[in-house]
Amino acid sequence: MFHWKPAAGAAAFAISASVSALAATPALSAENLRFAIGWPPGSSAEESTQHFADVAEAESGGELTVKVYPLSLLNFLESTSGVRDGVADLTTVLTPYFITEFPEMNYATELASLAELEDGDPARNVMAYNGALMEYIFFNCPDCQAELEAQNHVYLTGSGSQSYFLQCTKPVSSVEDLAGLRVRAGGAFWARWATAMGATPVSMSINETFEGLSQGVVDCVAASAPELTNFGFIDVVTDMTPGVPGGSFVSGVAQMNRERWAEMSEANKLALLKASAALSARGVYSYYEVGNENMAMAKEKGVAIHEPSAELMEKTRAWIKTDAEALGATYSERFGLKDTDAKLAKLRELMGKWSDLTAGVESEEQLRQIYWDQLHSKIDMATYGQ
Repeated sequence: MFHWKPAAGAAAFAISASVSALAATPALSAENLRFAIGWPPGSSAEESTQHFADVAEAESGGELTVKVYPLSLLNFLESTSGVRDGVADLTTVLTPYFITEFPEMNYATELASLAELEDGDPARNVMAYNGALMEYIFFNCPDCQAELEAQNHVYLTGSGSQSYFLQCTKPVSSVEDLAGLRVRAGGAFWARWATAMGATPVSMSINETFEGLSQGVVDCVAASAPELTNFGFIDVVTDMTPGVPGGSFVSGVAQMNRERWAEMSEANKLALLKASAALSARGVYSYYEVGNENMAMAKEKGVAIHEPSAELMEKTRAWIKTDAEALGATYSERFGLKDTDAKLAKLRELMGKWSDLTAGVESEEQLRQIYWDQLHSKIDMATYGQ
């Protein structure tokens, strides 16, 4: 979700602290919280999380402090159990890593493709879908809240990437161009799209994708604009096709241990919610800005930008509608989700609302205010997460 470049020596940091080291850590008071993230030191994700800490301290008048632990207390795979068991007080949970623990939330995050059916700038649509998803989880999805409770978590805020598009080593603008092409797909949505378009989805670690592109193992990667520099794709791709396949990676960027939340004063809960709106806006908007910078950089380097054909766009949009409708049956069969048609309808309704709310956003501060006014300020601190 966040654009980052590893700091020098970041690889030297341990993925997680040992149990003995944790046991030796002094217990922290209720006014001091540990926020563990899976990104490395020096990343913009760390900067965004530190922004959360700074806002929380300022809004609480210094009564609440948050210490950020980048890739040292928990990694992404340890995040859910780590906060559940109190190893950390807060963490980012990439819900696709925990599909059996969070099927309700994963169903909603997979429907981020609904943003592609809205008019406007696809690079900005995640601002809207992130807002729609947060409103859905906060106020419209008791089943989401039940699975959060089962994991001993409280959901505070979300964030997400820009819309994904094709970054390739050959020109792609039509359905015919995609036939037989090997496309690195970073998730189920993009793999399904590639198959539907006649391409071949390839499962490959994002860290191996640069080499895969340079050696011809894959022809394209479906990724967002920040990944051009995030993973060095800008040095190997020759052609890009904005607009397809679409979709974005959205998830819970701050989830808190339930007991720690319950013991906070209302004043400190308020400070955390204000910090949560700030974190969400910082994450989404910084990704948007970096994406714009990378697109300009790619053009300067001579990367060819192709408009997808009308046929490809129409086929993609039609497939997204069909896929969204079929997804509910898949989740019902695999995980026992109920009322998926009603849930899909609610998310579509919220996406329309949030497209209007975010249409004129021109700054991080504006987005933060909208998230606060429409979402975090409306949470009943006396009952939420209890």
